[in-house]
Amino acid sequence: MNGQMDELDEKEREKRKNDKIDYRQRQNKSNAFLFVGTICEIILSATFFFIYFILSVLIVQHLFGGASEDTQSLAFNIFLIISFVGCLVSGFFVYRKLGRLVIKKWKLENTLREDVLNQFKTHKEFKADYEKKHSR
Repeated sequence: MNGQMDELDEKEREKRKNDKIDYRQRQNKSNAFLFVGTICEIILSATFFFIYFILSVLIVQHLFGGASEDTQSLAFNIFLIISFVGCLVSGFFVYRKLGRLVIKKWKLENTLREDVLNQFKTHKEFKADYEKKHSR
Protein backbone atom coordinates (compact mmCIF):
# COMPACT_ATOMS: atom_id res chain seq x y z
CA MET A 1 0.00 0.00 0.00
CA ASN A 2 2.78 2.40 0.92
CA GLY A 3 4.57 1.80 -2.39
CA GLN A 4 1.47 2.77 -4.36
CA MET A 5 1.05 5.97 -2.35
CA ASP A 6 4.67 6.93 -2.95
CA GLU A 7 4.22 6.30 -6.67
CA LEU A 8 1.04 8.41 -6.74
CA ASP A 9 2.75 11.18 -4.78
CA GLU A 10 5.66 11.12 -7.21
CA LYS A 11 3.28 11.34 -10.20
CA GLU A 12 1.39 14.20 -8.54
CA ARG A 13 4.65 16.06 -7.83
CA GLU A 14 5.75 15.59 -11.43
CA LYS A 15 2.37 16.83 -12.69
CA ARG A 16 2.52 19.91 -10.45
CA LYS A 17 6.08 20.61 -11.53
CA ASN A 18 5.07 20.43 -15.21
CA ASP A 19 2.05 22.68 -14.53
CA LYS A 20 4.29 25.28 -12.88
CA ILE A 21 6.72 25.17 -15.80
CA ASP A 22 3.85 25.54 -18.29
CA TYR A 23 2.40 28.45 -16.30
CA ARG A 24 5.77 30.24 -16.19
CA GLN A 25 6.26 29.74 -19.93
CA ARG A 26 2.79 31.13 -20.65
CA GLN A 27 3.46 34.05 -18.33
CA ASN A 28 6.80 34.86 -19.97
CA LYS A 29 5.34 34.64 -23.48
CA SER A 30 2.34 36.76 -22.46
CA ASN A 31 4.57 39.42 -20.89
CA ALA A 32 6.78 39.53 -23.99
CA PHE A 33 3.70 39.77 -26.25
CA LEU A 34 2.25 42.62 -24.17
CA PHE A 35 5.61 44.44 -24.04
CA VAL A 36 6.07 44.33 -27.81
CA GLY A 37 2.40 45.22 -28.28
CA THR A 38 2.73 48.23 -25.98
CA ILE A 39 5.76 49.50 -27.91
CA CYS A 40 3.82 49.06 -31.17
CA GLU A 41 0.81 50.87 -29.70
CA ILE A 42 2.99 53.82 -28.66
CA ILE A 43 4.44 53.99 -32.18
CA LEU A 44 0.95 53.75 -33.71
CA SER A 45 -0.39 56.50 -31.46
CA ALA A 46 2.59 58.75 -32.25
CA THR A 47 2.04 58.14 -35.97
CA PHE A 48 -1.67 58.95 -35.71
CA PHE A 49 -0.85 62.06 -33.67
CA PHE A 50 1.57 63.26 -36.33
CA ILE A 51 -1.02 62.69 -39.07
CA TYR A 52 -3.80 64.37 -37.08
CA PHE A 53 -1.48 67.24 -36.17
CA ILE A 54 -0.71 67.92 -39.83
CA LEU A 55 -4.44 67.73 -40.63
CA SER A 56 -5.17 70.16 -37.79
CA VAL A 57 -2.66 72.67 -39.11
CA LEU A 58 -4.10 72.41 -42.61
CA ILE A 59 -7.69 72.74 -41.37
CA VAL A 60 -6.91 75.78 -39.22
CA GLN A 61 -5.04 77.45 -42.08
CA HIS A 62 -7.85 76.73 -44.51
CA LEU A 63 -10.80 77.65 -42.28
CA PHE A 64 -9.28 80.41 -40.16
CA GLY A 65 -6.64 81.81 -42.52
CA GLY A 66 -8.15 85.31 -42.57
CA ALA A 67 -9.18 85.40 -38.89
CA SER A 68 -7.31 87.15 -36.10
CA GLU A 69 -4.31 85.55 -34.45
CA ASP A 70 -6.24 84.87 -31.23
CA THR A 71 -8.97 83.04 -33.12
CA GLN A 72 -6.40 80.98 -35.02
CA SER A 73 -4.55 80.00 -31.84
CA LEU A 74 -7.81 79.07 -30.08
CA ALA A 75 -8.94 76.98 -33.05
CA PHE A 76 -5.52 75.35 -33.27
CA ASN A 77 -5.57 74.46 -29.56
CA ILE A 78 -9.03 72.93 -29.87
CA PHE A 79 -7.98 70.91 -32.91
CA LEU A 80 -4.80 69.88 -31.10
CA ILE A 81 -6.82 68.45 -28.20
CA ILE A 82 -9.13 66.66 -30.62
CA SER A 83 -6.05 65.30 -32.44
CA PHE A 84 -4.56 64.01 -29.20
CA VAL A 85 -7.75 62.21 -28.14
CA GLY A 86 -8.24 60.92 -31.68
CA CYS A 87 -4.71 59.52 -31.83
CA LEU A 88 -5.18 57.64 -28.56
CA VAL A 89 -8.50 56.14 -29.66
CA SER A 90 -7.25 55.31 -33.17
CA GLY A 91 -4.04 53.78 -31.83
CA PHE A 92 -5.97 51.63 -29.38
CA PHE A 93 -8.37 50.29 -32.03
CA VAL A 94 -5.58 49.50 -34.49
CA TYR A 95 -3.58 47.87 -31.66
CA ARG A 96 -6.49 45.56 -30.84
CA LYS A 97 -7.04 44.66 -34.50
CA LEU A 98 -3.34 43.94 -35.03
CA GLY A 99 -3.22 41.94 -31.79
CA ARG A 100 -6.13 39.77 -32.95
CA LEU A 101 -4.48 39.32 -36.33
CA VAL A 102 -1.13 38.30 -34.81
CA ILE A 103 -2.77 35.88 -32.35
CA LYS A 104 -4.75 34.17 -35.10
CA LYS A 105 -1.99 34.17 -37.72
CA TRP A 106 0.68 32.74 -35.40
CA LYS A 107 -1.81 30.55 -33.49
CA LEU A 108 -0.91 31.94 -30.06
CA GLU A 109 -4.18 30.89 -28.41
CA ASN A 110 -2.46 27.97 -26.65
CA THR A 111 0.67 29.85 -25.62
CA LEU A 112 -0.75 33.02 -24.01
CA ARG A 113 -2.57 33.44 -20.71
CA GLU A 114 -6.35 33.66 -20.76
CA ASP A 115 -6.43 37.25 -19.43
CA VAL A 116 -4.19 38.39 -22.29
CA LEU A 117 -6.35 36.61 -24.86
CA ASN A 118 -9.47 38.24 -23.38
CA GLN A 119 -8.05 41.69 -24.18
CA PHE A 120 -8.05 40.91 -27.88
CA LYS A 121 -11.38 39.11 -28.21
CA THR A 122 -14.24 40.66 -30.10
CA HIS A 123 -17.45 41.35 -28.25
CA LYS A 124 -19.10 38.30 -29.83
CA GLU A 125 -16.23 35.99 -28.84
CA PHE A 126 -16.14 37.34 -25.31
CA LYS A 127 -19.92 37.00 -24.95
CA ALA A 128 -19.86 33.41 -26.29
CA ASP A 129 -17.12 32.43 -23.83
CA TYR A 130 -18.96 34.11 -20.98
CA GLU A 131 -22.20 32.29 -21.77
CA LYS A 132 -20.35 28.97 -22.16
CA LYS A 133 -18.73 29.35 -18.73
CA HIS A 134 -21.99 30.30 -17.00
CA SER A 135 -24.11 27.62 -18.64
CA ARG A 136 -22.17 24.84 -16.89
